[in-house]
Amino acid sequence: MNKNQFKYFLLLVWMVLFQTITISQIKIHKHLTVNDGLVHSQITSLMQDSKGYMWIGTLGGLSRWDGIKYKNYYTHNGLPSSRIMDIAETSDGTIFLAAYGGGVLKIKNDVMDTISISDGLLNNNISQIEIDKNGNLFFFGNSGSISILKDGKIHDYGSKINFPKYDIWDAKISKSGILYCATQNGLVIVKNDSIKILNSNDGLLADLIWSVSTTNDSVIYVGTNRGINKIKNGLITTVQFKKNPIVSPAFKIHIVQNKKIYFATNNGIYIKDKNEVTQLEKKHGLSSNDNWTLTADENGTLYFGSNGSGISIYDPNESIVNFTKESGLEDEKIISITEDNFGSKFFGTKTGLVKLKNNKLKKYFFGKDRRSNIIDVLYKNQKGEILLGTKNGLKIFENNSIKNYKINSDLPITEIFSIGESENGELYFSTSYGVYSLIDNKVKRIKYFDNFSSNYIMTILVLENSEIYFGSFDMGLFVYKNNQYIQLTTKEGLSDNSINCFLQMEDSRILIGTQNGINILEDYSIIDTIDINDGLSNNAITGINKNKNGKLFISTYKGINIITNFDEKQMSIRKITHDDGLVYDNCINGASFLDRDEKLWIGTAKGVSNYNSKVDKSISRSPKIYLTGLEIFNEEYSIDKLVKEKELDYNQNYLKFIYTGINLSSPKKIGYKYKLKGVDKDWIDSKDSYANYTNLDKGKYSFEVKAQNEWGYWSEPSSISFVINPAWWNTWWFRLLVISFLGLLLWLIFQYRLNYLIKLERLRTKISEDLHDNIGSGLSQISILTSLMDNQVSGEKTEVKESLKKVNSISDSLIESMSDIVWLINPQKKSLQELILRIRSSYHEILEFSQIDFVIENIDALAEISLPLNYRQNLYLILKEVVNNSIKYSEADLLQLEINIKKNILEIIFTDNGKGFEIEKIKFGNGLKNIKKRADAIGAKLDYFSKLGKGTKITFNGRIK
Repeated sequence: MNKNQFKYFLLLVWMVLFQTITISQIKIHKHLTVNDGLVHSQITSLMQDSKGYMWIGTLGGLSRWDGIKYKNYYTHNGLPSSRIMDIAETSDGTIFLAAYGGGVLKIKNDVMDTISISDGLLNNNISQIEIDKNGNLFFFGNSGSISILKDGKIHDYGSKINFPKYDIWDAKISKSGILYCATQNGLVIVKNDSIKILNSNDGLLADLIWSVSTTNDSVIYVGTNRGINKIKNGLITTVQFKKNPIVSPAFKIHIVQNKKIYFATNNGIYIKDKNEVTQLEKKHGLSSNDNWTLTADENGTLYFGSNGSGISIYDPNESIVNFTKESGLEDEKIISITEDNFGSKFFGTKTGLVKLKNNKLKKYFFGKDRRSNIIDVLYKNQKGEILLGTKNGLKIFENNSIKNYKINSDLPITEIFSIGESENGELYFSTSYGVYSLIDNKVKRIKYFDNFSSNYIMTILVLENSEIYFGSFDMGLFVYKNNQYIQLTTKEGLSDNSINCFLQMEDSRILIGTQNGINILEDYSIIDTIDINDGLSNNAITGINKNKNGKLFISTYKGINIITNFDEKQMSIRKITHDDGLVYDNCINGASFLDRDEKLWIGTAKGVSNYNSKVDKSISRSPKIYLTGLEIFNEEYSIDKLVKEKELDYNQNYLKFIYTGINLSSPKKIGYKYKLKGVDKDWIDSKDSYANYTNLDKGKYSFEVKAQNEWGYWSEPSSISFVINPAWWNTWWFRLLVISFLGLLLWLIFQYRLNYLIKLERLRTKISEDLHDNIGSGLSQISILTSLMDNQVSGEKTEVKESLKKVNSISDSLIESMSDIVWLINPQKKSLQELILRIRSSYHEILEFSQIDFVIENIDALAEISLPLNYRQNLYLILKEVVNNSIKYSEADLLQLEINIKKNILEIIFTDNGKGFEIEKIKFGNGLKNIKKRADAIGAKLDYFSKLGKGTKITFNGRIK
């Protein structure tokens, strides 16, 4: 046998037989390192504070972690020493840190203060901090120094009790007040200020003690340099692992509420649960076996701080077990999964069948036929047989080997995509050549699907009522009912024509898993769709399973989704991905299976995960949510200042609120809702830890934000209220000032106008008085003197007499005109009634002498109508000219003046019963021209109506105020 033949022989033996592998389960899959932002890799202390932050002390500084981001402290930004040995928190939220070599650092509201020797501290080399039930702080350091901070003062407790000059590496104060100190020379117990020392002479494994812990004084655990001791009621024993004493130094001990005890050693983490001790090492996922410290958060998750490899995060209730190459799985791509009647699991791969039984993996092959070993479908029929749909036809797992399924009819040897079974045992399976049914080993081709160019059926569901659901690769859904087929596609409401899986609900609804969400089918109609908008991690659905409690398990291309309260408005979706321990996010289509214990098996391209929902206890504690920052126009603004002042200026209206939700168990799955009262009507969903608002108007606002954990539990909102003040030109005082100024301005204008009018009236009065008194009297004297001189001049001096008569006539005319002017400018003579009466009185003597009647109508209605001076003057002269012409030329004995006011139109109608004239033939003299000119000056209109023998009518129409 040559070398190649020998290799072939070995391969053949391997394929004929099977491989048996014992499974090693990986438990730890989360780590924090300097690459994530951790300040340093050598972890010396861990503590979760009351706000939810995890404080991480190292030999190179301090980190505060919120689950996603780190806030790091160094000596250049406040640490008195980079070696943080211990961390404690008081009831008021103040953080105290043992900064070895620099004393104690105190942090409250991000304000730092240092306590050192200069403040009364006995020693700057502080290694441990403890708080007693009264809130007093104990600082433990080198050479037995114990300082107490009580009532704001530091006291020397070590000297008071004569504590030996031992270096103290750990300390615990029990509920009863007993102090336990781990020192270089044994365990020092202080009770009622009296000291007792236990060391190797008393049965401890070593004198050098690194750690100590107790929940009550009856049981004490002591971590020595050579192992772990337990002291119960004074009896010292040794903690053992696999019946042998643990010989590793235990640097930290942590006792959790369920009484599990965790020991951080340089040989991994030891866990004591009652009488059983287990060990976590690097092969289980620890970043390092050398661990210095540990703590647990509020959800029970453990954090192991290593010497140089950061932090390992461990969930003691780990619900996921992974099977990969490291576990012994040769081919990690799991295509299909099922279970036999005895609870053994079967995984279909591209290289054969894997059976999991009693925690062992066995692999089976179908000879050397490569295509027969590509197992696309695994199906357990009603007989309990395991059927295999391969690339080379239908197989069966029988007597621990893979065999061809016996069929008495001709069937094309082709790949099988899906298998289903009716209540009477009839099998339905789809192939690359069509769809078939099989009963009593007889094959029947379902010819209906031959009508389609693409007849790839990827999944089959057979119901008890003999309805059959066929999900195709790209033609949608086919329902066989009463010997008829119904086809549903996107036109009928499917979200996608590619169907991957089915699930029948108790109420006969069918859940359809597509490449674009889950469709809910009721009475052959799509009634709803569930997709990423409802909270799914991905729309490509590869499997749907449901347990007895109604939980739905949805496999997708991005992890699995667990849906509770499916039929309620507040449907809850929990996502599980690689970050939570899933071996790989991309779940393979058809490779999900819920076993008899209701554990979910998920096949991926990188192995298979087993998820136990019973162990995965829901966390009802909601995340803590804090408003941690504020930016205005992208510049940092103190949120504490806004909380205090509650006001912003009008130009501080571009805001970015920054908030932090703390959920260390699953920090990347925190969901947020926020709203700004005054802007948002409803809550806004977000995955971001900030919210932007731009161009806010003046007014009152209140920003609220709340956080949701991976189980759907919401926190109470954190809020901040504030006011955006209006611009100074929009303030009430500025408006009042403007109104007052405008009022004052109007008042000044009014006063100016009033004074002007008063002065004008006074001037007009004075002018009228001066004209009347001076010029009028002078003209009257001239008229009188000319009359006297005319009487004195002899009759022969006719020329002189004629001149005197002209002078007398002129003076009389001037007196008359002066009288009119004086009357017109007199401010007391404003009304239209007085103007008309003035005209009549002016012609009273002439009218009486000429025996002419002058009738005025509606004179009483004119008393309240005032006219401006210019209007009054022109109207007066127009009417006077009209009356004068009528007296001179019309030969009338009756003059009528009718005056009407229609809204703001003044209508004056003058008529006489004189001889009249022909308007076409009359030559307009200066009098008529002046009348028209004056009418135009005041925007009035004059109309003449006259006829020989019929008198004259003149109409005046003018607009008045």
